[in-house]
Amino acid sequence: MPILTQAQAQTPKLPNQLDYATEPFAMVRDSPECHLRMRDGHASFGGDVTNPAQSCPDSFAWLLFAQAVSQHFWEDWSTDRQTWPSDPWPRCRPGEAPGQCCAGVEISNDAAPLHCPVYPGPTPGVPDDQVRQPVTAHQMSLTEATGRADTPWKDVPDSLKAPVIGALQDELIYRNEPMVNYVFDNELYFTEGLARVFRNAVAARAAYAPRWPAPPDPSAAHPAAPALIAIDFPIRAVMVKVNWLAADQAPRLGIDPNDTVHPFITMDLLPRATPTDPKPAKKRYLLLSFHISSKDVPNWTWATFEHVDNQGRCDFLGCNDSFGYLAAELPAQAGLAPPARNYIPPHHAEAVAQTDVEAFALAARYKEAGRMSQGLVDLLASFAIAGGGTSDPSRPSQGDTAWRSYRLKGTQSDFVSATGVETRLGNSVTEAGFVNTSSCMTCHARAAITAEGLPAYSIFDRTMSDAGLAQSVNGTPNPAWFSVNAFFGDQGQREAPRQVAVQTDFVWGFRFACPTHESQYGPVWCKNVTKGYSQAVPARPN
Repeated sequence: MPILTQAQAQTPKLPNQLDYATEPFAMVRDSPECHLRMRDGHASFGGDVTNPAQSCPDSFAWLLFAQAVSQHFWEDWSTDRQTWPSDPWPRCRPGEAPGQCCAGVEISNDAAPLHCPVYPGPTPGVPDDQVRQPVTAHQMSLTEATGRADTPWKDVPDSLKAPVIGALQDELIYRNEPMVNYVFDNELYFTEGLARVFRNAVAARAAYAPRWPAPPDPSAAHPAAPALIAIDFPIRAVMVKVNWLAADQAPRLGIDPNDTVHPFITMDLLPRATPTDPKPAKKRYLLLSFHISSKDVPNWTWATFEHVDNQGRCDFLGCNDSFGYLAAELPAQAGLAPPARNYIPPHHAEAVAQTDVEAFALAARYKEAGRMSQGLVDLLASFAIAGGGTSDPSRPSQGDTAWRSYRLKGTQSDFVSATGVETRLGNSVTEAGFVNTSSCMTCHARAAITAEGLPAYSIFDRTMSDAGLAQSVNGTPNPAWFSVNAFFGDQGQREAPRQVAVQTDFVWGFRFACPTHESQYGPVWCKNVTKGYSQAVPARPN
């Protein structure tokens, strides 16, 4: 079936059902008043812009990109394993000597600390980080997808290519120093500390309702862990979630690891351990895609980037960037302004089954070159990013020109639009298999803990795609995920308000916290856990 791309759609035509369906995803996100410029090392978005994360989310996303790369997030920020140690000690109390307690966040390249969180910072060298199985992406082997392990990539059904890539790619999440310091300061790096937040929330509600206790300053250090009733990261908190693919796996997925036109950022990492190879040696990985999330908005602001040649990069939702790259220019219609150049629509297949119906054409590449805006050229230059020069393929560098191979797919800063349409944002790799229903904000709103400090919910909803893949939630969160108000129960008996779960400020990473004492449940690497889990955790139904 022929694929209709944006570059081919030069002749005017009436919109069809797919055009109308995807139109809400094409909204120009940056206000025309946004003019990002760097002045004396500081970003300016224009004199009238007071909240760029909301008014200029796309240019703000590129600023976050530039800042994270310039801070060498891949080696100087903490991973999940560095934030949540396997045999955690509590914080040292005032006057208590270190020994069986943690005096602070240790500055170290230790990739798997035992007792205390670590932050690499500007330490020499690179932590020996070990990739892990992705938490969210659907995973399907070639054998499961086609019945044969040696099926040529071209013969894999297009609707199943993303889940196959999802099974072979790996993941690492990096958190900046304000995030790690907050986790340590509040003793949120072990299960009992999380359970304490739940107990405090229940006790404060019983004691003060409708008032709340005065919240502590999340950016300050405290001599002892504050009595939190809610997890609320500091405004400077940023996390980057990266999807890596082993270079030796790329060819079987139709990916050229040595692409010279659009080269990949590469890094040597430790693969997942297996029963047959419990201590694998480092090998080369390709950076396929990444999310950046920032607490500049109370519910965080979300941005996702992909390698320009990712298969299906703009499927379902399209790609929306009103700052970094200009999409193909289309002719203006009489009496109307020309179409905005922020949006690449998803591929359509015309004349499906010899009818006049159009459908999504999946898993193809989006070849619209897209011209880098002068604003992005200046931004990258001001941070000395992608300026050229030789690069060590074993670790990324700030100046590596391969950073120019990545595109902003979209941003999100609210659950719904001004007209009540559910906003959606999904990455073809990170959210492989459920992009069509993905909402970064709504998914992360479900990140929560039970009274035991354990994860309260799973990632996926009970709904299924046409390919039989579980889907994600989107739209506004359901208050019943967290608490139940007073109601009349069986035989007219009135039940009291009840706390069901405490939200963890949109951070799923707390599922990797280990207990300080023997417990049934926790990640498999926890010393004190008898029934370890890796990804599948005890979860409440939706």
